[in-house]
Amino acid sequence: HVNHNEEAVVSTQSTGFDHHKKLLSEAFCIVGDDGVSKEISDGILVKESENKFVVWCTGRMGCEGIKIEIKLLRRQDLISLISQLFKPQSDTITITTYMAPEDMDSVVLAIMPKKGLKRLQQEVQDLAHFATERKIESYDLPSTLGLLVEFTEVANELLTTPVCRTITENIDVFDSIHFSDYYTGFKISQEGQVETERPKPMKRLIFNFVIPGHGKKTKNTIMTSTEPLLRMALHMMSRVHKFKLSKEKKMKAEKHRIQVEEEYLKQTHVQRQEAAQARRDEKKRQEKEKVQDLDPDAQRRYEEKEYKKNMRRSGPKVKQLKVKTG
Repeated sequence: HVNHNEEAVVSTQSTGFDHHKKLLSEAFCIVGDDGVSKEISDGILVKESENKFVVWCTGRMGCEGIKIEIKLLRRQDLISLISQLFKPQSDTITITTYMAPEDMDSVVLAIMPKKGLKRLQQEVQDLAHFATERKIESYDLPSTLGLLVEFTEVANELLTTPVCRTITENIDVFDSIHFSDYYTGFKISQEGQVETERPKPMKRLIFNFVIPGHGKKTKNTIMTSTEPLLRMALHMMSRVHKFKLSKEKKMKAEKHRIQVEEEYLKQTHVQRQEAAQARRDEKKRQEKEKVQDLDPDAQRRYEEKEYKKNMRRSGPKVKQLKVKTG
């Protein structure tokens, strides 16, 4: 029995990771640290699951570090292999850039396939709160893509001609990018579920690429096709770090974020009130059930006691004055 994922991992290490290691080593001081040992390690591909592998890179001006996730298709079982024949999918690479608070201005921008744009805008919190769809044609990008951005000056500054050309020329490898100074992930989807603790907004740059070949054995020539987009990602990290909003747009951005915080506080206040009311209703229901089990005399005494309690609670608060006579 051969574990084909292990084959792909060896191939990813010897072609993809090693191929990109030189480029990454020029951009970061540490490439491939395991994040566990006290001594700094190098060139390690961390295996997070049977089909997911991670490379950590740190030591670069303008960001705290990046995590490169290589997610391979499941090759261990026959069902996955048959499914792949009828509905071919691909191995993917996700690069998440961790930006420090001072490393990034107020930026919300996303480019992704147009067919899933509306759904993602509804589900991803920062895109729902801040971004609106803009014409992708204004930036010489393929019409199959959609653009969401808070301010056009952000798109104008970051989507330069070389960046747009790189995406267009590598459209078979490009999946999406999502930049946000207020990233809090996906909205709570289940109805009635209360968000007890607000996720702390984080500054993130997320790049998603597809490894061509529909999961067939990853060869050097295929892995090298991700290099132009990796170079673009490194270039955009520097560009976002240097970018500063105009004074007018910065004030608007701050106002938008204050409004979101206020709306969240208002929403959670209502949710807490509703939860408290639900607890009171449940207590009343339990008491009612308890009374039904009592004998008639005990029920009458309980009802009299409750009546007096309610009268005291709802009665006017009048101070009794002592009046001197004579």
